[in-house]
Amino acid sequence: MTSLIPHKTKLRLDNLKPKIYLSISSEGYGHSSRAIAIARNFKPEEIVIGSYGYAYDKIKSEGLPCVKLPQELNLIGSDGSFDVGKTIIKNHAWALKFNQLIQDEIDVIEEQGATCLIADGRLAPVMAADKVGLPCIVVTNQSAFYPFFEKDSALVKIFGKSFEWIMKTWLSSAEEILIPDFPPPLTVCLPNLSKNYKVMKRQRFVGPLVSWKRSEIEPIKRDTDRSYVVITLGGHSYRRPLFDTVLKVAEQLQDIDFDIFTSFEADSISPNVNLKGLVPCIASYYKAASLIVTQAGHSTAMEMLTLGKSALVVPDKKQIEQENNARRLCELGVATQINYDELSVNNLANRIQMMLESSCYSESAENMAQIAEEIDGTQQAEMVLRDYSTRLMAY
Repeated sequence: MTSLIPHKTKLRLDNLKPKIYLSISSEGYGHSSRAIAIARNFKPEEIVIGSYGYAYDKIKSEGLPCVKLPQELNLIGSDGSFDVGKTIIKNHAWALKFNQLIQDEIDVIEEQGATCLIADGRLAPVMAADKVGLPCIVVTNQSAFYPFFEKDSALVKIFGKSFEWIMKTWLSSAEEILIPDFPPPLTVCLPNLSKNYKVMKRQRFVGPLVSWKRSEIEPIKRDTDRSYVVITLGGHSYRRPLFDTVLKVAEQLQDIDFDIFTSFEADSISPNVNLKGLVPCIASYYKAASLIVTQAGHSTAMEMLTLGKSALVVPDKKQIEQENNARRLCELGVATQINYDELSVNNLANRIQMMLESSCYSESAENMAQIAEEIDGTQQAEMVLRDYSTRLMAY
């Protein structure tokens, strides 16, 4: 049987200059935002970013050097939700094309003259870097995987154990694992991190990686000093119940202004509601907000905490990572949580009013913002990457 990973080849060092290659997934908002946050600290000739789909388009629109990559995995949904079982079955032949994915990454490494590789959400670049002997760093807010399969069928559990083994191999093949989050015990993604020693010993907590500094963000201008609630929903169909509930809550709370960022539409809305659609950067709205209502995605959590904003989180149903993040945000005192099972007009209205009237959540969030500023995650990441990018030329 042919080995999945070819024998190591030696990287040519002729005329190399330090250059960092980021290979990132496009499955989710966080990967591209972290890549942009990292890239802002480097000159264009010092860095190149590889991705596909939405992330590639976003990076290209930022004017950053980029190359297009093939998609590694096809994520499958069912009734508007991510379906682990169908995703595993759909990608059962993934191993057959994996060698080609590795070769694609090696081609980019050689063409770009990369001296260090950063992988965020992709497996093939880690194996490619291992093959050519290139320093490699993984950026992730999720290094534990098997718990994500525990609530699924026996078939998925079996595949999940194999997937967990692959992920441990992936993570232990990197020189370091950068966790873009606050250091323990303040880490939001703590329940999503591996307790395997081979993984833990490689982890470095660098702090939030967001593509701007707090001081750079100007809040949107408002004509009133009324309480202002920002709600982010995107367009996933399974969030429609929250959208409909928010519209009814706004009818009751006429003294509060609501901006809803979503692709959903409504026939009629209360005068204190604005449907904003989807915007490239929401930070200015966050900074002006009295309260944020959102899911518990990791990158969103890092952005709101960097700005010192508290939140009411409504994690997507059966999305274990979000459920874990939501629980941690509540434990850190910067958020409260409502699940879809308890979602009602009265519950949501009462919770919004309670959080607006209480200062404890915003005070805790402000404390986290000051810590984020002291840590300066992008600077921490830059120091690590510059170190590894020069190691092949050190002597």
